[in-house]
Amino acid sequence: MISLLLYIFSIMVQPGNSFKSELESYLRKNLSGYNDYKYEILQMPVSYKEIEIISKNDFNINGNMIYLPVKLVTKDGRVSRAILSIKLKLYRKIYVAVRAIQKNESLSTSEFELMNYDVTGLESKPLESLKELIMYRSKKLIKPGDPLTNDDIELKPVIISGNPINAIYRYGSVFISFEAFARQDGVPGETIAVITRDKKLFKAKVIDSHDVKIIE
Repeated sequence: MISLLLYIFSIMVQPGNSFKSELESYLRKNLSGYNDYKYEILQMPVSYKEIEIISKNDFNINGNMIYLPVKLVTKDGRVSRAILSIKLKLYRKIYVAVRAIQKNESLSTSEFELMNYDVTGLESKPLESLKELIMYRSKKLIKPGDPLTNDDIELKPVIISGNPINAIYRYGSVFISFEAFARQDGVPGETIAVITRDKKLFKAKVIDSHDVKIIE
């Protein structure tokens, strides 16, 4: 069950209970995909009798902001429209690092735990499953408390820079193989630079942990 928390009202006059209930119901319905959320109305009108959300079917969120059209009724009966700017904090359960993980370090499930996390400002999609995490390594330093996202990981290379490899070159129907050395890490299907003992450089596509195919 979503726990709706009133974060801060930066206002000069508090809205009536009916509008609070209406707003909370509106947010609860449209933010049901989150485990939790907090909101702050950045500015309220200073003089009114009633406030009503104009359309409960429209929901436009821009980053961490909602711009909500409302109808205002003043104490002397005049009706006008206004836009309420509502700042959000959105929470989901995602995987978070429990210790520092260095760049290029192999990953395991024991290094992460599922936590309720503020995902409002995340630019990359959080990793939804750790099922195949053992196949990956970190692309950068991951600090304790950092969320695990798709931009933080990469497949472990099967070829490591400096390793001897078997280079295969095709000329028509003839295949030639020779020893070379990787100049870059690589995963299957990736193109890397290789060099021969006599210092000739080639581009090659990684086949597996031992073989590459010369392409240029």
